Amino acid sequence: MAFQQGLSGLTSNARALDVVSHNISNSNTSGYKSSQTVFSDIYSQTLGANPYNQVGSGGSVPAVRQNFSQGAIVNTGNALDMAINGEGFFMVKRAVQGDIQRFYTRAGEFQLDKDGYIVSSTGYQLLGFPGGAGSGDPVPLKVPFDAGQPVQTTSVQTGFNLDANAPVISAPFNASDPNTYNFSTSVQVYDSLGISHAMTFYFRKQTPAPPNYNWDVYVTVDGSNYTPSAPFGPQTLTFNASGQLTAPNPATINVTGITLTNGANIGTGGTIAWDFNATQYAIASSVNTLQQNGKPPGNLTSVSVSREGRVQARYTNGDVQDIGTVALADFRDPNALISMGDNLWTNTLESGDPLVGSPGSGRLGYVTGGAVESSNVDLTQELVNMIIYQRAYQANAQSIRTQDQILQTVINLR
Repeated sequence: MAFQQGLSGLTSNARALDVVSHNISNSNTSGYKSSQTVFSDIYSQTLGANPYNQVGSGGSVPAVRQNFSQGAIVNTGNALDMAINGEGFFMVKRAVQGDIQRFYTRAGEFQLDKDGYIVSSTGYQLLGFPGGAGSGDPVPLKVPFDAGQPVQTTSVQTGFNLDANAPVISAPFNASDPNTYNFSTSVQVYDSLGISHAMTFYFRKQTPAPPNYNWDVYVTVDGSNYTPSAPFGPQTLTFNASGQLTAPNPATINVTGITLTNGANIGTGGTIAWDFNATQYAIASSVNTLQQNGKPPGNLTSVSVSREGRVQARYTNGDVQDIGTVALADFRDPNALISMGDNLWTNTLESGDPLVGSPGSGRLGYVTGGAVESSNVDLTQELVNMIIYQRAYQANAQSIRTQDQILQTVINLR
């Protein structure tokens, strides 16, 4: 009597139950791809065997195949989480100096470590192309926590209207006395240390002399400038009878000789170029635009990932920096990848070398930021498979029992 067929059935279906159990246990694992048991039959090869009289020797499991179909994409609210919508794998490496081995994953649960590297939940560094080009050799993506050096102000741009009905002021100008000017406005400028200073413009209407109407303008920095008693100016602004600026032309004044008590530099050699667009109409004096090109040092506020995998960092000083582009890898035969645990795969000779590119290029999918890909395990199907394999296991056990009863009958023959 032969027990081989039943024994092989027990072994094959027990392994199939292991696969089902593994799938069910990872039904909530992000980026997990379910596995499928592949069965095959066994026939003993005998020279000159009669093809019409073959009896099989049971079954086996030659392969456990992975199902790389798309899992559901679920929003998480974490800006650094990423999900691949389509083909491809994220590329990661161990956070060990000199370790060049790369791994591949569909689990996009990423975060910043203490050094600013984008890492997986298990500590592997995400690889990408530096800058915004999306090409080159993938390297670990690192987000600077600060925006670097401050930028000192070299130019100021304003747009304003001066009230044509404003009274003429003849008293000597005094920045601390609002009765000695008609209108003032301020803008924050920055020195080479990133310290802000108030740059203030004071406007005084002169005696009108039609067809020209003149205004004097004075400038101070932090309330005093050059010497406290001598602010920059006066500089004369001339308007025609239609309220249009006629001088200076072009409308630029170089505010020169600015010195700071903290010893820092500002402007270009202490000079800030003031570019303006001015009118004189019979409405209240007001500022329409006011901006300057300096900035303080900045701290990181947020990181975002675009559909094309571009990682951008935003800082408190308004800076937006392109950190890099996420690198994706694809394989000719992903089923030949070896699972390493921790949601990781590594390539083999059978899988081929990775085909690396940026999201959306070639066959590679796009990236959804602030989301992760759920496991593609179909729990209903797995539970049905569990019943099928359990019944098959019981049937094979019954086959062995029947063989045992037949053998016992033969042994008991007299």
